[in-house]
Order: sequence, then structure tokens, then C-alpha cells
Amino acid sequence: MHHLIRWQAFRNSTRWRLTSRGLVTCRGPVRISKEQHYRVKTVPKAWKRYGALIRAAADKYRVPAELFVTIIINESGLRPKSFQTYSGYIDDRKTPHRISVGLGAVLISTARYMLKDDTIDRAWLQNPENTMRMIGVYLDRHYRITGFDPVKVAGSYNAGALHHQKGPANRWKLRNYPIGKSIYIDHFVAVFDEAMRFLSDRPDRPRESFAALFAGEPTVPVKVRIPESWSRRHSTRNGHGHLTPTETRLLTDGSSVAIYRNDSLPTGLTKQHRNNHLFFRHLSHSQLANMSRWNRVTLPSP
Repeated sequence: MHHLIRWQAFRNSTRWRLTSRGLVTCRGPVRISKEQHYRVKTVPKAWKRYGALIRAAADKYRVPAELFVTIIINESGLRPKSFQTYSGYIDDRKTPHRISVGLGAVLISTARYMLKDDTIDRAWLQNPENTMRMIGVYLDRHYRITGFDPVKVAGSYNAGALHHQKGPANRWKLRNYPIGKSIYIDHFVAVFDEAMRFLSDRPDRPRESFAALFAGEPTVPVKVRIPESWSRRHSTRNGHGHLTPTETRLLTDGSSVAIYRNDSLPTGLTKQHRNNHLFFRHLSHSQLANMSRWNRVTLPSP
């Protein structure tokens, strides 16, 4: 969490940081127009209607619950059957990349690509449980570039990645639509702030949430030994033929995780395993936040 509570910016943008009651900028909290306040007021309804699905998806994909709440409010207004077509749309079969569907307004083409399933269609994305799965997978994959920072999550979700956009009316300097303004990210941050405050006041807040993290709910990992058979199969850059993790932890699901500094990542790992975002899947958000500057490698249970 240390990287989120410090002041930060994106290429000369306004500065921001995360607090226990939401995100603040160097000029104070983010304000939105009165006409858009309905978004903020929708947070309790979102939790009442979809809280169980959000809790399950947050736990499965290790993504903070506030991000799910924010996305389904801003993208669809809690309407699971909603869809939006874009310029060039012909039909779902010919142009799946020109239509977004469901609570998370996910492109059919994006869902097919990320889940490697060409059978996904409009009806599949209109199922709220499937939408939560898709949002979880998307945010988990993009952790490498967002670190679950709300501003960067908003930019990557809306524009597909973090792109610089230097319009004078865009305080965040991240591409979001409409281009040249900060409207989408402003709405995202405002709803996120309310979601965080809402969950902070609930005794049953999800374990995987910023609210729980700021409340100091403990997750105490236990050090374990790495199986020798696994160690012998991989070598490190120091040439000794053994893994030399800075720390090894046993997680609640029984798996163990070895933690390495960036300059001592085992060379025996495959290219796929070297893709940082794949290392995060079995770590709780609390552990991720406390180890944001490390590479992580998931190992078999000892």
C-alpha cells in the first residue's frame, strides 16, 4: 500500500494519493457535477444487489472490492442487460470488437481474448456472475501497470492501457473518453471514494478491499522451506544452482510463495512466468500492497 498512500502523478498531472476515506488530490477531493451525484448514491444499491458476487470475485482474483463496485456503476448503471455499440458496428458476429456488453461494459472480443473462449457472446456477458469474472480477470492482468491505483485502473479500463493525453482540461494526463477531458476518471474516483467509505463503515467488509486494508485487518504469513526438488530444477543468477529468495511465505490456501528482489529473479523460470502480473494471482491484496516492489513466484506446496 505504500506506493498508493504517497503523493504521485502521471507525466505532469495533478498529484494524488490514497487515504482511509478515499483518494485526494493536491487540490482536495475530486468533485463531480450535481447531475452526476446519482452515481455516488448508487453504491448501497450496488452492494445490496451484487455484493455477494463482488465478494466472491474479489476473493478469487485478489482484486479490491471497491473497484468492482465502481466499474459496474459507472459502466452500466447496474443494468446487466445493457450494451453499447461503436462506430463501424455491423453485428455481434462480424464486429465483436465494436460492442460492449453487461455490467462491466466489456467488449465481446476482449472477453474472448482474455478467457481464450471464442464461444463467449452477448448473452454470456449479460450474466452478472460472468461479468464479475471478466472484471476480475481484466484488473488482475493489468495490475502490472496499475498497481490497483484507482486513477490508473480507471485509465486502463477505459482506454485499454495507460496512454498519455496532455489536454489542458485533463487533470490526470491519462487518456480517457471523451478525449481531452478528465470526465471518466473524475466519475470513477468519485464513486470509488464513496464505495470505500461505504465498505469502511461495514463490519462485514470484504477481506479483499482497501477498506479492510486501511482498517489494519491482519494477514500474517508464515515462513516455510522451499521443496529441495523444486530448488534443484532452477538456478539463480548467482550461479550457485539454488534459489535464494529474500523471503518465503505460506499462504492460507496452502501454497507457498518465494519473494525475490528484481535483480535476483531465478533464470530458470519460463518467459511466461517472468511476466510479473502472473505472479500476483495467489497473493492477497494485503500482501500485494506490502510487497509492491518485489517480484513474486508461486511455488508448489511443500
